[in-house]
Amino acid sequence: MRSKIRLLCGGAVLALLAAATLTSPAGAASGGFTGQLRSAGFSAAQAAELQSTIDHDPAARGGRQVAANRVVAADGSTITYTLPGEKYAHLVGDGLDGNDAKTPFVLCSYGAFCGWPRANYEGSGRTWAACGTYFEIPDGWNSGGSWINNQTHHYTTSMYGRSHNHVFTTDPAYSSDAHANWHPVWYVRNNC
Repeated sequence: MRSKIRLLCGGAVLALLAAATLTSPAGAASGGFTGQLRSAGFSAAQAAELQSTIDHDPAARGGRQVAANRVVAADGSTITYTLPGEKYAHLVGDGLDGNDAKTPFVLCSYGAFCGWPRANYEGSGRTWAACGTYFEIPDGWNSGGSWINNQTHHYTTSMYGRSHNHVFTTDPAYSSDAHANWHPVWYVRNNC
């Protein structure tokens, strides 16, 4: 498991991560984001539940919350969380339907590679746009899943295992897989 490796980092690193979590703009800005959700018709309980999910997501630690359900992670990737009662991630207030199967294709903007923890693009979406960087996939993406390669210039994305061994390279953009297998994958890298 990826989280076991993180435990080996030592007390000093863990203390720094804890401090970053406590002072992270992701948690600090939640008051204004609650209003954003309430304006979109969600209850106070739903807003609190979503904020708790974001605040307790290891992938969001050290990142910056930029909307009620979006965090720019410390590695520069973007996490868009599903809204309460919806299957597909999209930005709150964007006019999209989180239960419409076309929504993930709008979330994955041109120039990016996007992944989801469940088949058929369901769940919180992760967007990686930088070139040549090894991005670690989130904990919990141990099987199933899906992805869209919507990079520019027909670029590919490669996936690597725990030891940076090559596992798979996508077809050139535009390509997708609604029934992918994240189990052997630890890192993704856009080949642009």
